[in-house]
Amino acid sequence: MRAIKRISHNAAICEDGAGHQLIALGRGIGFGDMPHEVALDDVQRTFYGIDPKYLSFIGEVDPEILEFSAQLADIVTQQVSYELSPNLPITLADHIQFALQRAREHLVVPMPLAEDVEQAHPVEYRLGEMAVRGMQKTFNVRVDRHEASGVALSIVNAAVAPSQRRALATKREERLLEHIAEALECEMGSPVDRSSFAYARFTTHIRYLIDRVQKGEPIESENSGLYSVLAEQYPRATVCAHAIATEVEATYGDPVTEEELVYLIMHINRIAPPLTDL
Repeated sequence: MRAIKRISHNAAICEDGAGHQLIALGRGIGFGDMPHEVALDDVQRTFYGIDPKYLSFIGEVDPEILEFSAQLADIVTQQVSYELSPNLPITLADHIQFALQRAREHLVVPMPLAEDVEQAHPVEYRLGEMAVRGMQKTFNVRVDRHEASGVALSIVNAAVAPSQRRALATKREERLLEHIAEALECEMGSPVDRSSFAYARFTTHIRYLIDRVQKGEPIESENSGLYSVLAEQYPRATVCAHAIATEVEATYGDPVTEEELVYLIMHINRIAPPLTDL
């Protein structure tokens, strides 16, 4: 195996003996000049078919979380009856990393769709419950049971070959996301990096927001009081959030609540760091 591009000290894009590109993890794999040969004994795990937009996240995520997520993805693949995206280990790692962060900060985010997820996707929900137990045991932290819904949705969203109806809905969402990106660029005065992992996370949040708006089930938590604080601290991000809310309302006909605006402002600041300096 030959390493051809460094991701981090312990991760690199490699080529196998058949010339196929993959991501390899292992101690010191990304160290030194590129390209260089990598001993197979030094490779701890490989990923094929990963979208390039996730490369920066792979270099930043806690290796223990990534390994946990990869093992979970292996189990999921054996338990579900449909094909899954090769990106599943990475998207699971993103969700699990934030779930652990919330648990350590004692922050509980309500999951309005939890009961629907459990009823509509019982296999995925059971896998989510298993993941929560595994997170508690592996990382020695108490994880809220509702996080099982988030893991289950990550699995469902990783399904390949959606139905025609979902494909049409996705096309509509893509048009909306492009309008949102353009609105952000207009307010920020600079391009949005659509290939970044922060933007991928942002678009995922928007998709969940659309689903909640369509079902009339907005987020309900104790964080609504943060809106006035964030609006004062981040006025430009707040303007962007309201622009997004207007786009969503114009497309789907239902308003976006202040509670949702809180989360939009926080996500906007992740993809537009200059806005946090105001």
